Amino acid sequence: MQTSDLDEASAAISEAYAPHKLQIAGRSSRLDMRLWTNGMPGLDFGYIQLGTDVRLYAPPPGYYVVVFAGVGHVRVGSGKGSVVASRGRGVVVSPREPVFFEDWSQDCRLVTARFEPATLERVLASLLGRSLVAPLRFDLEMDLGAPRGGSFLRILQLLRSELDRRDGMTTDPVMAGGLARLAMSGLLRAQPHNYVDQLDDTRRVEPPASIRNALELIETKAAEIVSVTELATAAGLSVRALEDGFRRHVGRPPMAYLREFRLAQIHAELHASDPDQTTVSAVARRWGLNHYGRFTATYSARYGVGPAETLRRSSTTFL
Repeated sequence: MQTSDLDEASAAISEAYAPHKLQIAGRSSRLDMRLWTNGMPGLDFGYIQLGTDVRLYAPPPGYYVVVFAGVGHVRVGSGKGSVVASRGRGVVVSPREPVFFEDWSQDCRLVTARFEPATLERVLASLLGRSLVAPLRFDLEMDLGAPRGGSFLRILQLLRSELDRRDGMTTDPVMAGGLARLAMSGLLRAQPHNYVDQLDDTRRVEPPASIRNALELIETKAAEIVSVTELATAAGLSVRALEDGFRRHVGRPPMAYLREFRLAQIHAELHASDPDQTTVSAVARRWGLNHYGRFTATYSARYGVGPAETLRRSSTTFL
């Protein structure tokens, strides 16, 4: 979309990214916002151009967000630091830290890639071959001129190219999911984080087709699976072979992976839902979770807040 109206621009940014506070930096400045976003499984990709210097403050976004300026520059701050984002230097924002954007150049076009935390952490756990014992934490500054940073940038350029095409790969849900996972793997390889040493030490073996089929079944029919026997039968394996394969290639038992996947989907749905239109129990039931007390305890332990609070937060604004 394109607009020069401040209220309309603020509402569009809130809908596309997160609740925020937006101020024009100069009295004589004229806003000229251009906004483009597109969603893929676990990943939202887009850009924003404002045409003037603004100050934008937002609460913790709840996502890992990679930003850089395809044209121009802007200062991005999160936690205790700030970085001037440009074409060669990006910023990786944490889900749990407030963020601000200021000192926009007039020509600045900010490119954004927003990653759903549970999905990104599942990709990391799969690469490591074991569960994460602590939240993923990235360094703030990203060097897009480094070899791995350049590779990640080319992945984003591929995404943009395919999203622009009516017949592009992203029109196929399976291909879109594959491209999103490619971007996640590229980020995990490109940007320093608290698991990077372990990641560089691994020599992962590609899971066999039977395990990949089981993973795909979980991701497409998570709400319908009721037992490990059912999952093993669908994958063409014995229960023991399925469990051994998951321990070797996924790092956790199949039913544990299923529970984590359901929890991540519920978390994402609660974030995107209107509390006046649904309830936590209704969302949980849609994903096959009927023991409400056990679910809320597991959810709170994983995300640090209860599911009801997540749903309430989905409708709040930042003032």
